[in-house]
Amino acid sequence: MNKYISKWMDYTLPTGQHFSVSVCGYSGKVRHLYLGDDPVRRMLVQHVYADDGFCQTGDHCLALDCPLNRADREHLLHMLDMNEDEELDKEAAKEWGTGSTLEGFLLFVKKIGESLPDDVKRPRSPVEEENQPV
Repeated sequence: MNKYISKWMDYTLPTGQHFSVSVCGYSGKVRHLYLGDDPVRRMLVQHVYADDGFCQTGDHCLALDCPLNRADREHLLHMLDMNEDEELDKEAAKEWGTGSTLEGFLLFVKKIGESLPDDVKRPRSPVEEENQPV
């Protein structure tokens, strides 16, 4: 399988809240998001292996519009550090058009993905690696 490097992008909301997203090198889409500072997660989410219509991390990915995505609802909740979907407050629900915190996060991820610079959301070439997984 080919190895594609993920690119981390850091942001700050107007409220001062920091968050980061990981952009998949294969698809150019946002595959991971975390709020605050999480150096361990950043170390773990560094690349994907994809080839022939299959991605090894396709079941652990927020890029729902990627054809290789296989993530189910429970896994999406887990990725966003949620045990269950919670009701958004009225103001946020009105802003995002949903009462679901999960759906709100997924809409947020999509919006971030659309606003990425062109050079970041462009799929990249695979990198060479000596010991690729079987």
